[in-house]
Amino acid sequence: MSAPAPERPVAVFDLDGTLLRGDGSARLVRRLILRDWYRAVAALAFAPVLGTMLFFPIIRRYALTAVIWLATVGLPPDRFQVLVDEFAAGHAAQANQIPVVLDRLRAHLDAGDRVVIATGCVEPLATAVCRVLGLEPVEVIAARLRQGRNFVWPSRACGMWSALPAATGPASYGIEKVRRLTAAGITLPVAYAYTDSAADLQLLLAATNRFVVDPGPRQLRRIQVLAGPGCTPLNSRPGWGRRP
Repeated sequence: MSAPAPERPVAVFDLDGTLLRGDGSARLVRRLILRDWYRAVAALAFAPVLGTMLFFPIIRRYALTAVIWLATVGLPPDRFQVLVDEFAAGHAAQANQIPVVLDRLRAHLDAGDRVVIATGCVEPLATAVCRVLGLEPVEVIAARLRQGRNFVWPSRACGMWSALPAATGPASYGIEKVRRLTAAGITLPVAYAYTDSAADLQLLLAATNRFVVDPGPRQLRRIQVLAGPGCTPLNSRPGWGRRP
C-alpha cells in the first residue's frame, strides 16, 4: 500500500490591512447606506444608540447586524451581489493593494501550499475581492451573511421586499478564526500566518511562522511580548515604523 500524501503547508492571510488597505466591509456598508437618502437618515437617527453598542463586546454583534440591515434592507439578492462586485472592483484596485504581502501569497500558491484567507470581512465581499485579485485558488473563511425574513407592507402596491442580508452569521474574528480553521479540517499549528492586527493574536499563536504587516513600534512590541519574538514585521511603505 502506498503511504498517504503528506499534508500541504497551510498559509493563512488576513484581508483588511494585510492584503488591501482599509476596512472593506465598513466602506461597503457606508456606500450602500449613502446610496439612498432614507437609509442615510435612518442611520443618522440611530447612530447614537448603535455607536454606543459597539463599545460593548456582548452586544456589538447586534449593532453590526442592525447596520447591515439598514444598508441592505429591500435589496434583492442579485442586486446586492451586483453592488458588492462593483465595490470590490474599486476596493481591490492596484492603488489599494499591499504588494509585498500579495507577492508572498502568490509565492505560497506557486509552491503548492494550501492558502486560506481568514477575515472578519463579510463573505460576499471577501470572495468578490479574491476574484478581482485573481486569487480563485485560495479558500475564504469570512463573516457569513444569511438571508433575513421577507416582509409585506400594508399596501399591496409595495409588494414583497426582502431584508437581505438581515443578520450576520458565524463570525470570523479573533479566536473565531482559529475555530473556523479547525472546523475546515486544518491541523494546527499552521505553517504561516500573516496579519496587521493584534486582534489576530490567537491566529499568530496558532502558527509556526508569524508575520505582522506594518506594525507601529508600540504595536510590534506588544505583539512580540504576547506572541513571542518570532513575529517578523513586513514593511510595505516608506516611513514604516517611524515615530511621528
